[in-house]
Amino acid sequence: MKQSLTSLFENTDYPTEIIVVDNGGDPDDTDWLVQKTREKKINTLVRYSENMSFAFAWNQGLRLATGDYICFTCNDIYYKPGWLGACVSLLEKYSDRKLIAAPYITPDKNQPNFNKEVLPDARINSMAGSNCMVMYPQTYLDIGEMPHYRIGGSVWHRMMVRKGYLVIVPPTDFVSHLGYRKGVDWRRHFAVIRNLSKGEKIDFS
Repeated sequence: MKQSLTSLFENTDYPTEIIVVDNGGDPDDTDWLVQKTREKKINTLVRYSENMSFAFAWNQGLRLATGDYICFTCNDIYYKPGWLGACVSLLEKYSDRKLIAAPYITPDKNQPNFNKEVLPDARINSMAGSNCMVMYPQTYLDIGEMPHYRIGGSVWHRMMVRKGYLVIVPPTDFVSHLGYRKGVDWRRHFAVIRNLSKGEKIDFS
């Protein structure tokens, strides 16, 4: 968390209002966050006594935000210089399309079934950015709030695609995912899928 936020403070090249939702974390981490708030590196700090889920935190963060854009992100992202400006520039350039922006694509999402289009200055993907994404606040409201599921990010992306949105990403990754291992296979969380008869469908929305 400290490594992630320090890189955010140092490498964000766009005016920002940083809102941190401390979701029942370690008290020592909370002390560090309070100090960064005193130093005015964090604009707003919310602290819950228990983990309310990242989806709850993101939804609450949106209600507190006042900017023209909203960035939802997690505490395991390492930010490289220019990451936010690159995302905002793509949203503004392609404002005629239904897009959200992400600064990177993890290997599990960098697959033919998710990669939709390559532009001269960007990549279009349907599932990128589930733990770091930039958009207009109205876009989030149009798609709907993050569901309070363990895999809420994946469910939300399917909501996003049903609404006609895709993810635009710079040609090269602008962040590193410190917590990434092998990605999440959302199907393994639903034992019922193993019992479906051939051709039967299930709606996870």
